[in-house]
Amino acid sequence: MTSTKSIIPESPAISVNRIHLPFLDGMRALAALWVMLGHSHLFAYGWLNHTNSLMKPLNVFLYLHLAVVVFLVLSGFCLALPVVQNGISLRVSSREFLQSRALRILPPYFATLILILIVNYFFPIATWARNASGLTPTISWQVLAVNFSLMQDFFPQLNTINGPFWSIATEWHLYMLFPVLILILRRFGASTFLILATIVAWGLTWFAEHPPVFFHENQISILHPPYFIFLFAMGIFAAWVVYGQQSQYKVQERGLIFSVVGGLFFVYFLYLLQKFSIFDAKSAGAFFDRTKVIDTSFAVVVAVCLAGLARTSTRNWLRRFLEQKLLTGMGKFSYSLYLVHIPIFATVHHYIEEMHLPTNLQHLHFILLSVAGTILSLGFAWGFARIFETRLWLRPMLWSSALRGKSLTQG
Repeated sequence: MTSTKSIIPESPAISVNRIHLPFLDGMRALAALWVMLGHSHLFAYGWLNHTNSLMKPLNVFLYLHLAVVVFLVLSGFCLALPVVQNGISLRVSSREFLQSRALRILPPYFATLILILIVNYFFPIATWARNASGLTPTISWQVLAVNFSLMQDFFPQLNTINGPFWSIATEWHLYMLFPVLILILRRFGASTFLILATIVAWGLTWFAEHPPVFFHENQISILHPPYFIFLFAMGIFAAWVVYGQQSQYKVQERGLIFSVVGGLFFVYFLYLLQKFSIFDAKSAGAFFDRTKVIDTSFAVVVAVCLAGLARTSTRNWLRRFLEQKLLTGMGKFSYSLYLVHIPIFATVHHYIEEMHLPTNLQHLHFILLSVAGTILSLGFAWGFARIFETRLWLRPMLWSSALRGKSLTQG
């Protein structure tokens, strides 16, 4: 979900010039649209898939969870780019890194949280969500405490204010591990780094599935889902493959091996999708029971794509598509779009239901919801991002501080 700008060397082997990879913003925008339209699909159809050949392409929205995988791998990749350029070392201290990340993701998060609570107090948007896992009409102090402390990845059952918040908590805690991951990468090499990340991710996953009595009784999880450590690490590894080598030959050699591995994982990922396809709510449950395998396989595919796109020419058709101004512009506020879209879609969904459309007009419901919800979400998220993602919210406090200082000096 992060939108860290990517500053990387133009030629990993011989240059220190910095360039920007606009296609990362394009990928971020497509992932945000996937989540947003996926929720629109769930509002209109639930977990039912389409068998009509004309409607089958819409089934991709049933797998909106995979967009979060894209976000996590992108996050690791973007954060690692300046690090591998700097000799696999943070340019700032760990404390300064975390402060920077906090200023980046926490203001939009808390602003969204407070805004939802205020609106829900006056209007029952809680009752307009698509199912019980969305907002609730009454919000307990436990839910408030968990959401304000970003502990949804330790208490996922209390993530009932805004569905997408769960991944923000996980990513925030992964940021705390980032300096440690970079230290391992620098001291022990990329192979050991990836092996250790895999062992930790699957070890915590096993622990989550076999919790001690205290954890089980109190419904405590650890970094839910804990295997997201692997997703984050794959993004870091992909950045190292392309920009952490000492020679162009090494870049090409490692890139080729990485591509072959990615191809194998892509075949395996397609097999998993075919075996655990979503047809209804029951099959959706079976799919989500196996997300640790599906997500990790897809993460490798995404990481290989990132490395391949970073190495390819800017004239490549896929890069040119992802670097369109419409997508890159949207990608710059995709984090806000991810945060705010659910309450907006829930509201639009409510008013469409008030129209009492015949049950055989579900397609019209989906079209109206997708068009109106997308336009409203894009417009609101754009303005929201200009305030809370650009630190414009700090200016009134700075002005107030400056005025107080001036008045004290004059006095």
